Order: sequence, then structure tokens, then C-alpha cells
Amino acid sequence: MTPFRRIAESFELKGVGLHSGRECRLRVSPSEEGRIVLAAGGAAGNPLCGQELPIDLLGLDGSSRGSDYIFPDGSRVRTCEHILAALTGMGVWSARLEVEGGEMPALDGCSGKASEEILKYSEPCEEAGLSPFALSSPLIVGEGERFAAAFPAPEFRVTYAVRYDTPVIGTQMLDFSGGPEEFYQDIARARTFAMASEIEALRAQGMALGGSLDNAILVEESGVRASGGLRWPDEFVRHKVLDLMGDMAALGRPLHAHIVAVRAGHELHLRLAERLRRLQGAASGRCR
Repeated sequence: MTPFRRIAESFELKGVGLHSGRECRLRVSPSEEGRIVLAAGGAAGNPLCGQELPIDLLGLDGSSRGSDYIFPDGSRVRTCEHILAALTGMGVWSARLEVEGGEMPALDGCSGKASEEILKYSEPCEEAGLSPFALSSPLIVGEGERFAAAFPAPEFRVTYAVRYDTPVIGTQMLDFSGGPEEFYQDIARARTFAMASEIEALRAQGMALGGSLDNAILVEESGVRASGGLRWPDEFVRHKVLDLMGDMAALGRPLHAHIVAVRAGHELHLRLAERLRRLQGAASGRCR
């Protein structure tokens, strides 16, 4: 499988939003070379309708169990990480993403279905339309045993470690590097997960309203509930790698760096992405 692909034909993905529980629609279309553009569609009168910007110019928020992209007026599209991981993991760096419903559809709770559709409706290309951002000096956000750091490297690589009190997960670590084929085989189908003990509190806060065993793993005290069971014994840390890859897409271009994350999450991922954005802007002479 070639390192880069381009969208050759538009396609749609539909389903409930993981947090909102509402029906959402995503239309993926070709875009100008080297741009992933987020567009908010829907009926006239929708406050999001008509807004459209490249993702690297949008605000970021990872405080609500997902990665939200924020338009200049403060409105947002929620839980973008799985779709962006599918795109960039499969080597697509030029696409227009039109979202209706204010949230990406949850689909299968990972990047599996989206990756399959991207493979079906895209074609190999020689390059992504833009050069990678090569990190020149280390960065770190967070502190103590929870952090995300980036180090200069000749290619993109992730080392991720998680630790949960429940013995069902415990401590897991994964080192991942590779292109679309490795992403598709080893990362894309790793599903999001939640602790059974926190579901009531999450729903009281307006989150996980669209969650089900069709799109998530439910972790209980003595085991898991998941459609078809676990896909890998370490599916949990694989999903964290998926999330991180989707969050690093916020740069809008491939990244050459070794990301090391320990007990991190979307908030730390996106803080790191913001720092990388600033460095990228300074390197290209742009202000952010």
C-alpha cells in the first residue's frame, strides 16, 4: 500500500454521535491539494451552517472525552479524532469533511469502517501535496506520570503506555510506526472504551448518550462487554494510539517526530498539538 492516497470520489457516513446520541452525517469529498477542510452543513438557520476552514486553523478542545474543533464564533464539531485518524492513518491529507449534526458519526467506535470506505473511494498518489513538519527540538506537556512528549525523529512513531486500576486493563504499552497498511491492520479497528462505573456520570454531563456495545467496549469489574469480545488483549492501548494519531492530524500535515505518551488523553494530545502548531507556524513565517 502506498504511503499517500487522495479522495477520488465523494462518499457519506451516517450514524449517531457518540456523545450527543443524535443522528449525524459526514460527507467526505476531494479537496485542494494539501488541505483537510472541516465544513459545517445542515439546514439554513443551523448556527454551524456554512462555516468552513482548514483544520489547522481551527481551535481545539479535548476536555470532554473527545477532540472538538472550534470555529471562530465558538461553535464546534465534536469527536473528530476517529475520522481524522482514519484519513491520515490511511495516508489522506487532502479532503473536505462536511458534517451535519454537530458531531462526527460514531460508526463502529474506532476507525475501522471509515478506513474501509476511504480505501474504497480513494486512490494512491505520489505525495500528500505538502511536506512533513520535521520537529527539531523536544517538547513536553503534562507532568509527573501523565504526559505527552515529542522528540525529533526521521518519521512518525508513537510509544504509548496506559495504566488503569482495574485488572481488566492494568498496564499496557505499544510502540507503533508504519504506513497505511500497518495502521489498517493493527490500529484502525481498536475501539473506544469506558468504565461501567462512570457511565451514569458521563450521561448526566451530556456525554456517551450515543454509546452502545456496537461502538464501544464497556469495562466492568471482572471483565468486558463488547460486541464479539476483545479484538486484541491490548485493544485499550491500541485505541489510545488511534486517538493520538487522530489528534496529531490537527497540524494539517504529516509529522516527523517520535511521540511518547504516558497515561495521557485528548486534552494532553491537543495541548501538544497546539505547541507543535506554534512551532510549525514560526518555521513557516506564519502567525497563529
